Amino acid sequence: MKFPAIQLPFLTPSIRRILLHGIIISTLYVLVSADGLSAGLTYQYGTIGRWYTYGQFLLQLLIYYGWGYWLFPRYLYRFRPVSLLAIILLSYTIAYLANYAGFAWLHQTVNFPDNTPILPFRANFWSNTVTMWHRMEQHGPLGLFANASLFGWNFLLSFTYPSLLLAFKGLYDNMSSQVNNAQLKEQNMQLELNYLKSQINPHFLFNVLNSVYSLTEEDCPPAAQLVHQLSGLMQYTLYETTEPTVPLQKELQFIRDYIALEKIRTGKRADIQVSLPETVDERVQIVPFLLIPFVENAFKHGVQRSARKSWVNLTVAVNETALQLTISNSKPAMPEASVGGLGLTNVQKRLNLLYPAHSLRVTNDLDQYSVDLTLPFVA
Repeated sequence: MKFPAIQLPFLTPSIRRILLHGIIISTLYVLVSADGLSAGLTYQYGTIGRWYTYGQFLLQLLIYYGWGYWLFPRYLYRFRPVSLLAIILLSYTIAYLANYAGFAWLHQTVNFPDNTPILPFRANFWSNTVTMWHRMEQHGPLGLFANASLFGWNFLLSFTYPSLLLAFKGLYDNMSSQVNNAQLKEQNMQLELNYLKSQINPHFLFNVLNSVYSLTEEDCPPAAQLVHQLSGLMQYTLYETTEPTVPLQKELQFIRDYIALEKIRTGKRADIQVSLPETVDERVQIVPFLLIPFVENAFKHGVQRSARKSWVNLTVAVNETALQLTISNSKPAMPEASVGGLGLTNVQKRLNLLYPAHSLRVTNDLDQYSVDLTLPFVA
C-alpha cells in the first residue's frame, strides 16, 4: 500500500538544510559526550572535564565539515589522490597536535601524578587518562609518527565519529548525484523532444506555404506573391541562419521581404519610405537577425496601434568599414505603456557582446521614435 506524501509547506530548502545540520551537530555532540574518555574526564574532574569535551567536540566538528564540504568535493570526488592523501595526513597531524595540547592543558590544570605507571595501551585506552598523557609526553608532539599505538589512538579519539557521519554523507551525496543525473537526463530528453517539435512545425508550415503558392500562382497572383515572400522569410529563418554570421546582402533581402509584407498589411494607413543598398559585397558578413528587431519595433509601435496617418522611414548605408542604419517612426496619438521591449533589450546585449565598437543612439521624442546605429565591420 502506498501512502500519499505529506506536504509540509513550511519546510523550505533553507529550513531543511538548517534542520539537517542541526541534527548532524547534535548527533556528533551526543556521541562525543557519551564517549568513554569524555565521560570519564567529566566524572573525575567535573567542569574541567566538560571543557575538554567541548574542545574535542569542536575539533571533530571541524574535521567533519572540513573534510565533508571542502576536502572531499575538491579532491576525492574529482579523483586527485595525491593531494587528498597529503591534506588528510596534514589534518591528521594537526588533530594530534590539538589533542596533545588538550592533554597538556589537562595535566597543568589537574596535575596528573608523575609516577603513574605506563600500562599496556589497550587495557588503558578508555579509562586511564593519565596513562594516555604519559604515552604522549614520552614521544613528544609528533609522537604519532614514532609510535603506532598513538597513531591509531589519534584516529579513535578524534576521527571515529566524524568518519561515521562522513560515511553517511557520502552515501547521501552518491544518491543525490544519481537522482540529479536522472533528472538531468530526463530534462535533456524533454529538451530534445521540444527541439524536434520546434523543427517539425516550421518545416511543415514552410511546405504548406509552398503548396499554397502553387495553388494561387495562376488564380490570384497578388496572393501568390504574398505567400512567396512569406515563404522566403521562413526559408531564411530555417535554413540560412545556422552559421554565426551571414552575408549582409541576405540580411537586407530579409528586411525587404518583411517590409513588403508590412506594406500589404498597413495599406494606405502608413507612409513607408525605405532606402537600402541594391548590392553589397558578398564577402561582407553580419550576425543574423541583428537589424530586424529595430524594423519590427518601428512597425509595431509606429503603425500597428495608430488609426491615423503614420509613417516609417528606414535608411541603410554601407561603406568599406561600417554599416549605418537610421530608422524613425511616428508615435501613436495615445501613449503606450512602454516603447522598445524585450526584443530591443536583447539586441542591445548582442551588440555589446558581438560588436563592442558599435554606436547606438535612441531618441524618444513626443511625436516620433528614432534609432541611429553605426556598426563597424569585424575584420
